[in-house]
Amino acid sequence: MYKSRIVYTLLFIFGCANLLHAQEPAAAATAAVSGIVKDNVNEPQIGATVSLQTPAGAYAGGGAADIDGHFVISNISPGTYRVKISYLGFTDYTKEISVGATEFNLGIVKMEPSKATALKEVDIVEKAIAVQQKDDTTQFNANSYKVNPDASAEDLVRKMPGIDLSSGTPQAQGEQVAKVLVDGKPFFGDDATSSLKNLPAEVIDKIQVYDEKSEQSQFTGFDDGNTSKVINIVTKPGKRQGVFGKVYGAYGYDDKYNAGGNINYFQGDRRISLIGQTNNVNIQNFAAQDLLGISGGSGGRGFGGGGRRGGDGGGGMAGNNFMTAQQGGISKTNAVGFNYSDKWGKKVDVTASYFFNNSNNVQDQQTNRQYLLPSQADQTYDELSNATTNNYNHRFNMRLNYTIDSSNSLLFIPTISAQNNNSNSTLDGKTYAGSDVINSITNNFNSKLKGYNLNGMLLYRHKFKKRGRTLSLMANGGYNDNEGNTKLYSNTIYDTSLVITDQEAIQQQNGWTLNSNINYTEPLSRKSFMQVQYGLRYQESESDKRTYNFSQQTGDYTLPDTLLSNTFTTDYLTHRGGLTYRYMDTAFNFNIGVDFQYATLNNDRVLPYTNNLQRSFNNILPSARFQYNFDKKKNLRLFYRTSTNAPSVTQLQDVINNANLLQQSVGNPDLVQSYQHNLMARYNATNTARSSTFFAMLSGSLTQNYIANSTIIAEDTMTVNHVFLERGAQLSKPVNLDGYVNLRSFATYGMPVAALKSNLNINASAGYVRIPGLINDRKNYANNTNLGLGLVLSSNISEKVDFTISSNSSYNIVTNTLNTTANNKYFNQSSRLSLNYIFWRGIVFNTELNHQLYTGLSAGYNQNFLLWNMSVAKKVFKNQQGEIKLSVFDLLKQNNSIARSVTETYTQDLRTNVLQRYFMLTFTYNLRFFKGGASMKDAERNSDRGMMDRGMMPPPGMAPGMGGDYGPPPGR
Repeated sequence: MYKSRIVYTLLFIFGCANLLHAQEPAAAATAAVSGIVKDNVNEPQIGATVSLQTPAGAYAGGGAADIDGHFVISNISPGTYRVKISYLGFTDYTKEISVGATEFNLGIVKMEPSKATALKEVDIVEKAIAVQQKDDTTQFNANSYKVNPDASAEDLVRKMPGIDLSSGTPQAQGEQVAKVLVDGKPFFGDDATSSLKNLPAEVIDKIQVYDEKSEQSQFTGFDDGNTSKVINIVTKPGKRQGVFGKVYGAYGYDDKYNAGGNINYFQGDRRISLIGQTNNVNIQNFAAQDLLGISGGSGGRGFGGGGRRGGDGGGGMAGNNFMTAQQGGISKTNAVGFNYSDKWGKKVDVTASYFFNNSNNVQDQQTNRQYLLPSQADQTYDELSNATTNNYNHRFNMRLNYTIDSSNSLLFIPTISAQNNNSNSTLDGKTYAGSDVINSITNNFNSKLKGYNLNGMLLYRHKFKKRGRTLSLMANGGYNDNEGNTKLYSNTIYDTSLVITDQEAIQQQNGWTLNSNINYTEPLSRKSFMQVQYGLRYQESESDKRTYNFSQQTGDYTLPDTLLSNTFTTDYLTHRGGLTYRYMDTAFNFNIGVDFQYATLNNDRVLPYTNNLQRSFNNILPSARFQYNFDKKKNLRLFYRTSTNAPSVTQLQDVINNANLLQQSVGNPDLVQSYQHNLMARYNATNTARSSTFFAMLSGSLTQNYIANSTIIAEDTMTVNHVFLERGAQLSKPVNLDGYVNLRSFATYGMPVAALKSNLNINASAGYVRIPGLINDRKNYANNTNLGLGLVLSSNISEKVDFTISSNSSYNIVTNTLNTTANNKYFNQSSRLSLNYIFWRGIVFNTELNHQLYTGLSAGYNQNFLLWNMSVAKKVFKNQQGEIKLSVFDLLKQNNSIARSVTETYTQDLRTNVLQRYFMLTFTYNLRFFKGGASMKDAERNSDRGMMDRGMMPPPGMAPGMGGDYGPPPGR
């Protein structure tokens, strides 16, 4: 029934699209003239005057070049014109042009210095503008931030205001970076960490930070709320043709090893990159999709996140960086990756990447939980666990953009990932009431899992003859399949009894989704536009889990356990349609819209007994966006969005997870969708004269029918949902509760300190999270207030002296409405000093000190330690392309790993094993072969590609005629 609805709806959508296209009314043709103005050394001519005159000499239109040298003169009638470009000190540029029905693009116009004013034998050195604000994009000039010759992109961006790498995952302006682009194109898919580590700083011209909208929003100009934080690396024109990279090999004490490298081939639009690594010193470079399915320690249950691990989780060595992001514990890693980018002919742009990694991870963890139930105020849980995980992962990403003609284009983005995961774990846990042990457990858990994910997005875009009238059709679908088996053997001791569990479970989960949208935009005037949108989303998930107990008679797992077995299917179908109005003026622009959504949720259970549950929901989903430009350097943006979320099949499936009999969990088929309100404000300001930048963000969200946890902690022997619980044991299940609140604020200010020849960045943050939950059917609100302060002082002395001093402090206040005696406060401070000094005859000295301070945690978990790394290296070979380095990691042997997480049920402290002191000898060879400069063709295609991607210039793969007038101006 649902599938039939989908087919009919899709046929209706595409039928409407054909009808709109066929019945397009004739409109008065207007065009535009655009181009980029640069001087003889390829620098943009900011403010250059551009004018159009008719053959009779009448003025027909004009404008000025922006900060990139780009200009657009719109609403020009077809005909012959004389274009004139003027700039002080340069010879006027004039040209006769014939403008047709679409945009006429002059390309890059090179201005020549006037002979009368040209200066001979005079060197003029002008300080580069360190930071600029372009609409919603913050752009940093790489030349304003000095790093060592062998530095990576990661070393460079670490110095820039608002960018934080201390947690191992790149963050910008208080938000996690979703991906890193190179000249506007994906680089190793969405793996931001790999992109920053494997691109040398010397090829970088600019760093751009912005919020990227969805592909469909970039085309229509109407924000659909699907944005992600992106860093775009703009390469130097002279570094876009050549071969560069590095290879390295290292060996050290106790059989420590690390080898790998990266090779990049850039030739205009064609770019090929290859990376690889093998090591046993915790250098992992994982993206999130590489870790899907990995179960943490503690019997495969895994623990909630929260807090940062001391010493960044253990660290490792990679080039000039000691600390790297990683999964907890100690890992051996083998990985290889390939990235390809090119332009196939004049109409097709393509990027593709493939990545494989294999990791073998060993985790030893010590856990302490303090529960919040008033009558059990002194109940705690301690656990020691060990887990070994072997994971294999393949992932492939591709983006193909086909420009059919000047009015039509097609974008296809497929992704594929596959994984095998084997895990073994043991744990020893005890529950205490005060100092008395009320129960304990020892178990052994192992799993063999495999799965794959297939996803694809297809977007068709059509521009009508009338400026601003567009049609776009998007279809996004995916399929996933995961299967495996687990074995559990445990001994659970209660006050007077012993329970032995010996069982095997076989589980298979699969599902598919289809999401389609049709958007039509219509200009109402030169400044206002209307969009009509309709979307259909269908999601189907199936889960089948069969559990068997061990039979003494057969000597195998042949006894079905119906309580732990379940076959379940869920379908979620939504229809969503509405209107959005957009107004654009020089100083401000805004969107305001409203959608109506009808959704149905259908749950079918076959095992252990048949049951069907159907629900329908009607929602009104308003949205608004406002941007005010105080000037070209300051702007304020406000966003309001609403959304709904359906529960997952895991949350809906009421099958018991008994991996730890003391802490069991079960799904809830009665769950309904949640409804969320989101409000955000962002303010950007730059001062190019002072090279300073300021950014502030304030956001808040309120969720109705939030999917929270209801936990029953047995005060005595009891049965809950057919589950037998002894005293101190617990059972959790998800429930819908109102009252979830999340407030966040972040501000950063960066400026140069001339007296120190350095850059100073200061940031401050504040946050509040309220999580509702039920404990023994009594509501509790866990409140966590966070205050943060940080600073970074980075040198800008020379390429031979590079230091960075940073410190981030976080103060947390945890309160609970149900048990005020469990309220507490804790403090974490992470400080770092890094120094790299190149002196006599290519000798390099590097030292890095990381100080971690934790106070206010559980007894025995507070930490105050210093992680000290040091190395001495010698540059060798011609141009010092080689390096031999002797390094020591954790010189003082103090490295540690601590994390705290706060939930509505308990507060948890977690300690994980980490690498400690070892010595290593490394040889590195840097490859650098660049042509003398970039060709004009290369410069035209790659100039500020990141800005082009977002509609400020023609999007990648689009013909020049599909630029500024391709749709309503994009804005934010």
